[in-house]
Amino acid sequence: MKKTKFFSLLLAVLMLLQLFALPVFSAAAEAASDQDEAQAAEDTAAADDSVPEDRLLSSRASFSVAAKAALLIDLNTGRVVYEQDADERIYPASLTKIMTCLLALENGNLSDVVTVSSSALDGLDADSSVAGLQIGEQMTLENLLYCMMVVSGNDACNVIAEHIAGSVTDFVRMMNQRAYELGCLNTHFNNPHGLHDESHYTTARDLSIITQAALKSENFRQIVDTYEYQLPDDNMRQNIPKLKTTNMLIYRSMSNALYYPRAHGIKTGYTSQAGRCVISEATGDGLDLLGIVCGAKTTVLESGDLLMENFTECASLFDYGFDNYSYLTLMSPLYPVDQVKINNSAGAEAVAVAPQDEIKVLLPNDYDPAQLVTDIQLNSDSVDAPVREGDVLGSATITYAGEILGQTKLLAITDVARSEISSAAAGTGAYIQKNWWKWVVIAIFAAIGAILVLILLYQLRKRRYRRMRMEQRRRALEDRRRRFRAGYDLPFEEDELERK
Repeated sequence: MKKTKFFSLLLAVLMLLQLFALPVFSAAAEAASDQDEAQAAEDTAAADDSVPEDRLLSSRASFSVAAKAALLIDLNTGRVVYEQDADERIYPASLTKIMTCLLALENGNLSDVVTVSSSALDGLDADSSVAGLQIGEQMTLENLLYCMMVVSGNDACNVIAEHIAGSVTDFVRMMNQRAYELGCLNTHFNNPHGLHDESHYTTARDLSIITQAALKSENFRQIVDTYEYQLPDDNMRQNIPKLKTTNMLIYRSMSNALYYPRAHGIKTGYTSQAGRCVISEATGDGLDLLGIVCGAKTTVLESGDLLMENFTECASLFDYGFDNYSYLTLMSPLYPVDQVKINNSAGAEAVAVAPQDEIKVLLPNDYDPAQLVTDIQLNSDSVDAPVREGDVLGSATITYAGEILGQTKLLAITDVARSEISSAAAGTGAYIQKNWWKWVVIAIFAAIGAILVLILLYQLRKRRYRRMRMEQRRRALEDRRRRFRAGYDLPFEEDELERK
């Protein structure tokens, strides 16, 4: 008996231990699981961090630009092909003149005759880049823009600023306002030429925004793509030497090893604080690339010549784009992509739909086709006739690795007339289907009406039958009376006859 009690007590203790131990073991297991999940999340995050932010970047990850910041944009699609510290603050040096030129073209007339004032030339560094303007010299705004953008004349910047805004200070205010309007997030100008100032800064991305705005002007394109320009004689100077561009990417000379045949414009810049800077455009193989290099070095070669690495790095940036990217046409208005069923059609049972716009996307040459998705969304599976050519019946979206590359509407490619008979029949059927409860009510009332009519007919028939019986009796009575009077029948009681 004692042994039985002992074993029972031992069994109870073991059960209690099991109850308390299970939560402990469970908590430990959960903690271990949480640690494993946390480690997996960290590993995933580390893997994600290793993936470039721009999904369109080529797998050629070893490419880099020897400069403080760089940016390569395809102007046809607006896609960023390569970026390197594009949002870091840099000193723009003479790249500032792109904004000065933009404001001059937006607010002045090329034929305006401008007189050089003494205030415009005051305070300029004698060793800085100038166009040699003289006080009292008269020149058109167009020629001043060539002085500023071709030979990078700082003196021309101040003259233009005074002409456009009345003073350099007010012009600088216009520069900052225009930068804000364009959406530049990290730009502040303190002068119209770019000579060094600690409060005069921008970013490669903001410079791309300003440059793309300026490139919309054909006058800007022509001016910045000029490598030599002859100023006409004016009231102060005659036989002025040709202006020669500071942009070696576009300077056509047998001795210029930095010339890049595909390049067009745009502007160079240099101060010791800013380093070597250049913005240029290059076209070829269907691509239109905007390259920006800021803060490149100056190398002294063994020959003693100076190598301005902004040009070599920009050329390398262009080569990267041309070698690794190309366009892929995914949709065209010439090719239908789906069809929509037509209800109540007098002819075709369906109408084909085609993209409103051509969708041409820029992709790395080594892109993954599995990541390229075309999503077609029809407004409905069917539409009622009539359908007109150009009616919007859906939309299409192109994505790569989850990023939207293009969108367009889907339009009917032809007219489809309506069949009036089919339309009427379909309309009746649809009305009945939509208003079925009304027809149930009508059926109930019709049934009640039919019953009432039957009852009425029955009552009328019954009344008619009774009248016929009374008429028969009346005739029989009259006949008996005549027979009695004639002596054929015995006397009878009329009440008895009536009872019969």
